[in-house]
Amino acid sequence: MLIFGILMGLVAGPLSNKFKILKLPVGLSTILLAIAGLSLFFLRNNTGIILYALATGLGMGLWNALDNLLNLKVIPDQNRVAFFLGVYNLGNTITQVIAPVLAAAVISLFGYSGIFIVSFIFSLIGGISMLSIKSLKR
Repeated sequence: MLIFGILMGLVAGPLSNKFKILKLPVGLSTILLAIAGLSLFFLRNNTGIILYALATGLGMGLWNALDNLLNLKVIPDQNRVAFFLGVYNLGNTITQVIAPVLAAAVISLFGYSGIFIVSFIFSLIGGISMLSIKSLKR
């Protein structure tokens, strides 16, 4: 995961600039994370772990390299960037507070493997949401 994360961090930005695409790789990053969750759910062996590490490394590398730029591009009022980034950070913090409670509920209802399906669902929703951004073409 570390190797692919660093590699994508070095490669994703320049490629995004060269091909003038931003929304597509960021949306793809969360879809890769969704695939990673499914790999652990269906393949409960070393192959599943390797697929998970590959998909997560690529996905998180893309995300870390390009997400903040996408955030800055979709802010509606460039004079209030700090406010909108504050709201964004509040959204990140709230989800990190809710996630352990949701995880505990999922584990108690469906067992530990249910976490991977929930991860798949939320990652897929995130990817589709990012690909649905209208203010950026690519």
